[in-house]
Amino acid sequence: MMKYYFSYALIGLTIFLMAFSIVPMADVNNKPSGTADADIKVLGTSNLHDWSMEAKEVACTARFTYAVAKSTIPGGLQGFGFTFPVHGLKSGESGMDSKAYAAMKAKNNGNIAFTASSSTITPGGAGRFSVKSTGSLTIAGVSKSVVLTAACLVKADGSISCTGTDKLLMSDYQIKPPTYMLGALKTGNALTIDFTMIVKK
Repeated sequence: MMKYYFSYALIGLTIFLMAFSIVPMADVNNKPSGTADADIKVLGTSNLHDWSMEAKEVACTARFTYAVAKSTIPGGLQGFGFTFPVHGLKSGESGMDSKAYAAMKAKNNGNIAFTASSSTITPGGAGRFSVKSTGSLTIAGVSKSVVLTAACLVKADGSISCTGTDKLLMSDYQIKPPTYMLGALKTGNALTIDFTMIVKK
């Protein structure tokens, strides 16, 4: 009798653990995760005026994970990354664009990409949280370890909007700051990257 009682108890415990593990996964399927809409802008300076370029055709992924099934605030972020073609950067000035593509060696290194190796989430209040992602940013064929930080908000429709910024130097990626108008316009070495990401259900 003791043997049968132990077997029934073991079976019951196994069913309980399986059910407990399945519940969060069933609810998480309706959480924001997977592909994301992204907008990336590159901001720079020159001896004449500031300038900006906006990335087109950005491919972005972000897989949020949830420790508690019914939580609206994610507990983690996995599989975060983005990539876009260098020729997808547009300033509105074709001459300046061409100089920028040449400086970034677009002929042999067609994409700019970021791949996160780890991410941490810090909960805030009222549907807000922050993300810090450490990963590799590749520009002009040179990869550097960077940390991207973003402020995120769970919106009324359940989607998640994240905005952030990062500063870098062209010289860190072996890029010579381009000149324009026969050298009359000389760009600065420092760049600011602004990005917005929206992850839908």
